Amino acid sequence: MTAYAHTMTSASRSERLLDAQVAWFVGRLTGEELPALVERDLAALLDLESRITLADLVDVDTAKAAVRAALLTVPPSAGASTIVTMVADVAHDGPEASYTLADLVDRDDLERLTDGALARTDLLAALLDDLSASPVVTTLASRFVSRLVSEVLQSNKAVADKIPGVGALFALGMGAAGVVAGAADKQFEGVLGVGAAFATRRLNKVVVDTLADPAARAAVLEVYDLYADRPIPHLRDAAKREDVHRAAGLLQDMAISAAAGEPAQALADAVVDAFWGIYGEHPVSAFAIDLGIERPVVLEHATRIAAIAIGVAHGNGDLERLLRERLAPFYASPEVAAILGD
Repeated sequence: MTAYAHTMTSASRSERLLDAQVAWFVGRLTGEELPALVERDLAALLDLESRITLADLVDVDTAKAAVRAALLTVPPSAGASTIVTMVADVAHDGPEASYTLADLVDRDDLERLTDGALARTDLLAALLDDLSASPVVTTLASRFVSRLVSEVLQSNKAVADKIPGVGALFALGMGAAGVVAGAADKQFEGVLGVGAAFATRRLNKVVVDTLADPAARAAVLEVYDLYADRPIPHLRDAAKREDVHRAAGLLQDMAISAAAGEPAQALADAVVDAFWGIYGEHPVSAFAIDLGIERPVVLEHATRIAAIAIGVAHGNGDLERLLRERLAPFYASPEVAAILGD
């Protein structure tokens, strides 16, 4: 046999072996044994994974870089915009069924949340004191107090007008008070800013003391009880679709800006460090188990998805093509040719 004929014979054998192995794989992957085959191989992978820790697979610095990159690329991506629009549409249209407040929020949970919030009125007091340094906030607070006092006086005047003689006296008193106040305003214009700030701090104290009152807790729960059994209005009844889209887009823009900032990046690094500190020396599956995702559940879903994917690939002809593309280089290699030529 000539060298050329010998080479052709080896090539023919390798092609026949390739055809046979491709056919064997296709038969295995499309037969009744596929579920058992997939489950067996996945179980073997999970057994292997159980001996490899998260830190062995990915070091913490690589994970930080990946998270930072995701924060920069995901929020402004087309996919994120599509999801934001989708969520906005779903939020606007809402479910067909109506749900009550009690369906969404349990009363016991609200009680615990209320107790926790009302127990830290000191934080609110500190925040309000800081806001008092703003001239605009101080002006708004002063206007609020003025309007509140005016409403109280008008209400009292309405009551006084119903009593013969008292209405005139009340009006006279209000007029005198207005004259005095006007004179005081002109006389003490230089200290109005200080007075407004003082009034704002007094208003802050009233707000904090009101929330610290035990009646505040009862008021929150009473409001909950009042609306607990009432259907929650649909967003479509209160806002236009365009308005919801605009609000969702604004939130996405805020997320894009925040995610690209150093505070968000530093927070992401801290979260990765904390996560690797807890799970770094454990197998990857440890986190899934802590989430309540047990191994049988993983095998069940993975087997079902794999069977569907392989079936679709076989139906459109991709399965055989992919197998052939991956096996052909081996059978065309010099090593196989040398073996077949012996």
